[in-house]
Amino acid sequence: MRILMASHGYPPTISGVTLVVQKLAREMVRRGHTVVVVTASDREEPYQDVDQGVQLNRVRSMANPFFKEAPVPIVSRKDLENIYDALQPDILHVHDAAWLGLQCARLAKNGADLPVLTTSYYVPRFVARYLSWNGDPQPLVEDVVWFYSTWFFNQFDHVVFATEAHRRVFQQQGMEAVTSIISNGMDLNRYTPNGDCAGLEELGLPRGRRILFVGRLAQDKEIDTLIRAMPAIRAEEDAHLLLVGRGDYRPELEELAAELDLQGAVHFMGFVPERLMPALYRAVDLFAIASTCEVQSLPTLQAVACGVPVVAADAVALPELVHHGVNGFLVPPYRAEAIASAILRILQDGALAERMGRAGLDIAEPHAEEHTFDLYEALYHEMAHPAVLEWADAVMERAA
Repeated sequence: MRILMASHGYPPTISGVTLVVQKLAREMVRRGHTVVVVTASDREEPYQDVDQGVQLNRVRSMANPFFKEAPVPIVSRKDLENIYDALQPDILHVHDAAWLGLQCARLAKNGADLPVLTTSYYVPRFVARYLSWNGDPQPLVEDVVWFYSTWFFNQFDHVVFATEAHRRVFQQQGMEAVTSIISNGMDLNRYTPNGDCAGLEELGLPRGRRILFVGRLAQDKEIDTLIRAMPAIRAEEDAHLLLVGRGDYRPELEELAAELDLQGAVHFMGFVPERLMPALYRAVDLFAIASTCEVQSLPTLQAVACGVPVVAADAVALPELVHHGVNGFLVPPYRAEAIASAILRILQDGALAERMGRAGLDIAEPHAEEHTFDLYEALYHEMAHPAVLEWADAVMERAA
C-alpha cells in the first residue's frame, strides 16, 4: 500500500506528535508499505531525505512564534499535487490541523479520489492559550477555535482519537465524522519495571526522593504548578523535581524556582536520550503532571508502564491513565497545595506507592504499540479497499 502522511513536524523536532508519526511511519515501512511524509524542513529550505525507509519530503518552513524548535511548514496546493502525482497514494493520513492539514483536506475534496483520515492531538483550550493576550485561554478565542476544529475534522472521512475522553469532547461540540479510538501506543518491551538503571550516572541524578516530569517546557504544561508545590513537599521530605525536556518557557520556570529558593531542588535536565528513559522512570519515586490539555500523554503512560505511581491533574484524558486511589491520585487543576498533599501521601507510604505501581501495569497493557500498529494498518486497508473487504466478509459469512 502507498501511504501519504502529513505532519507539521518530524524528528529532529521532538514532540509527542512527531514521535508518534515517526514510529508509525517506520513500522508501516517495516510491514512492506511505501510511506511518504510531508513535513516542515528543519533547515527552512526544502529538501528530501530518508529515515529507515520512510521517504521524507521536507517542505519550506518558517519560524514558529510559539515553539522555536518546531518550524511551521509552508506548502502550496501545487506542491501537494506534485507529491500526490508522484506517489499516487492509496490513502492520506493527516497529523496536522493547521495550514498543512487544510491543504491536505482541500486536495482530498477537490479532485483527488483519495480516502483521507486524520488523527487529533489537541483540544482547543491548548490553542486558545497561545492565542490569548495574557497566557490564559479567553472564552471567545476558545469558542472560535472550537468552531474551526469541529468544522475541520468534519472534512475528513475518518478521525482517530487516542482516548475516549478526547473523542467525547469533540462529539459534544458537534463533530459528526466517523471516528475510532487508537492509542498512541508505547513499547511495553522496553518500558517495564524490570530492568537496570545502567547509564544514568551520566545524568547526575540528585540523592533523595525524586519526582519526575517529562515533556515540553511550555506554558500549557502548567509546570509552574509543580514548582509551586515543592516548598510544601520539601518542608517534610528531601525531595527533588526533575524536569526532562526542552522548551521556550524554561527561563520563566528557572526564574520561578529561584524566587522560591528552589535552585537546588528543581533540576532542569534538558533533553535525555530515549535509550535512557526507561531506566530514568525506574529511578524515580513518582511521576507528576499538572497539564490540563493532555489528550493522552505518552510520558504518563510510560511512567505507568514502568510501575511508577502518578499524581496528575483531573483533566481531559489523564483520568483514563491515572485511576484515583488505584495507581495514583487525581487533583484539581492549578492547585499546587493539592499536588503537594498527594505527592506527600505517596512519598510517605511505601506500601501505598508499591501497590499503586503494581496496579498501573494492568492499565498500561492495552496500550502496547503493536496493537496501535495493527489497528492503523487495518484502518488503512478498510478505507483504501472497502470493496475488497466487503467481498471478503461476504465470502467468510457464506463459508460460515
